[in-house]
Amino acid sequence: MPVRFAARYYSLRAIEVILYPIFTFVVIAPLAAQAAPSDMGSITVTSSNALTGSASGTYVAAGSGATGSFTLTRNNTRGYANAVVITPGNNGIEIRNNADAANNNDSFTYTFAITPDNNNAIHSIKIGQASYTTGGNSEVARHTLSNVTQNSAIDIPSRIYVKDNPSVPFYYEAMGDYFMGSRESGTNIFRYNVDTSEAQVRSNSTNNLYFYKINELAGSNVTGTRRYEPSLVNNEVRFAGAGSRGVLPPTPTFANILKSTSTNPNNQNTFTALTNNQTINGNSYVTYGIENSSSNYVVAVRNVTSITLTYDAIMNGSNAFPGNIIGETFNEWISFGIESAPVYVFSDTVFNDNGGINNNNANLETIGGIYDNSRYFNGIFNPTPTSSPELGIAGSTVRLVSDCNSNNPTVYATSTTTNTGTYQFTVLPSVIGSNSLVCLIETRANTNDYPIRTTTDKRAVSLTTDTYRYPNNNFGRVVAQNAALVLEKEQAANDCRITSLTDSSLAYSKGALSTSETGAGANVRPGMCIAYKITATNRANQAISNFVMQDILQLGNNSTTVTSKLANPRLNVNQHASNSVPIGENGTVVTIPLPLDPRANRTFYFNTQYGSTQSGS
Repeated sequence: MPVRFAARYYSLRAIEVILYPIFTFVVIAPLAAQAAPSDMGSITVTSSNALTGSASGTYVAAGSGATGSFTLTRNNTRGYANAVVITPGNNGIEIRNNADAANNNDSFTYTFAITPDNNNAIHSIKIGQASYTTGGNSEVARHTLSNVTQNSAIDIPSRIYVKDNPSVPFYYEAMGDYFMGSRESGTNIFRYNVDTSEAQVRSNSTNNLYFYKINELAGSNVTGTRRYEPSLVNNEVRFAGAGSRGVLPPTPTFANILKSTSTNPNNQNTFTALTNNQTINGNSYVTYGIENSSSNYVVAVRNVTSITLTYDAIMNGSNAFPGNIIGETFNEWISFGIESAPVYVFSDTVFNDNGGINNNNANLETIGGIYDNSRYFNGIFNPTPTSSPELGIAGSTVRLVSDCNSNNPTVYATSTTTNTGTYQFTVLPSVIGSNSLVCLIETRANTNDYPIRTTTDKRAVSLTTDTYRYPNNNFGRVVAQNAALVLEKEQAANDCRITSLTDSSLAYSKGALSTSETGAGANVRPGMCIAYKITATNRANQAISNFVMQDILQLGNNSTTVTSKLANPRLNVNQHASNSVPIGENGTVVTIPLPLDPRANRTFYFNTQYGSTQSGS
């Protein structure tokens, strides 16, 4: 079968060289049968240029079905006359590079670039051979990937790896008896054209690969199918004549002329098989010769927008030409495809929730005015109007973790906000696994610049089936001068005989009291009382749910000469906390946690008697 196949193949090659004497780029119709690999995506060619060897069009990626556009450009070529693009429409794009026997060391280079319509999925460019062609065979070649351009919109590093590398039958006419022969135990008899199936994609190596036919060596056929006994000349195997095809490896003794049994390190199997999901080091790999109907390996390049593939034929020897011909191939097929997989995207902004108030104008005591602003301290990012937008805050750290309630959660990803306050996580579903509830946590190393939060520091995100984008996870902060709560303290002197702290006789004032005979606070003497009115105003557009008012009564020490003690009357006794100072004692007045509605205030009163003694009158 291989010999008859090769004969048909040569005649086809000869016809094609005549038909395409110069470089052309042709799109041909679907074939009756489809080869492998599969899942290369649906590609539609909308334009091509025979002069530059380029093509462009659109695609629907395999996997999640993401869409976009592509360009394909042949950059340079040696040993090939022209190219034919095959795109039946549902399994990538295949390029047949037609042979030019006038040159050996055959090589071609293509750049394949994609532009996704959006970044809802992670795109991988896939490389294989013969997505459609079922005739012909591939040769032994080195593939080198360069200009690997990562998709900067998705913060997952690019990666070149083996997507699929199944065991497939080697093709004798592309491999030679250096690969396909076997030596019978205890004899110098070799079997040639021995069937074998192994992985097609291999790690790169500087070692050479050799093609020759055992039955073209000096020696004789042995009774039996595909059996041959080479003869030795000066202890080495030689070709039978000058016209024999192929190249023998170094020191071609009986021990060294087969790759599988060679004792010469330069001849041994250093092109080790790559396994599925293995990263390809050095961006270079080797493929062995396979009939195109069986070639179904896939190399994937994850999260990229462009790659350049250089294909170099590396076999020493040829089944079509006598002598030391290196890297001579016939038609060679290469395929590109696109696969997409959903990717989780968590994003948005850490923002200055100041309602557009310039930080320089912020005032901790101002009520109303610039703070009569529905956007100020509302927990909502308001980047408009452009005349006074809320801006992002740079330098916050946002982590995506497994659990909001855990003290030691699994950290899936970490991001630092940009100069505009934005952050974004792009996370593969495999990283999160089966977890259906994740958590975003925002922190700042410098807690002095924006110390007050207007939103919670943690956001639980419930993951919904088939939903992968989770925007609007904003975190708000403000500077200290833009705090929501404003406290105003007023005082009024009294003779300790009042029965109500809201009595009209009390002249509450923010002014200072004194012991002078005239003016505010006149006739304040030890043993008299001072009533206090504290107004807590929530100037924000969010409720304060657990406001606690505390005020420390004056205690005689080096800076004050008198001690202040809580006195009757008491107002709203039920609002005093259990640890609040009792009547007649010095300490701290403390309220229970109290709600404070948006843009509202609450007033709290208490009376004190000051002096070195407490009369109780």
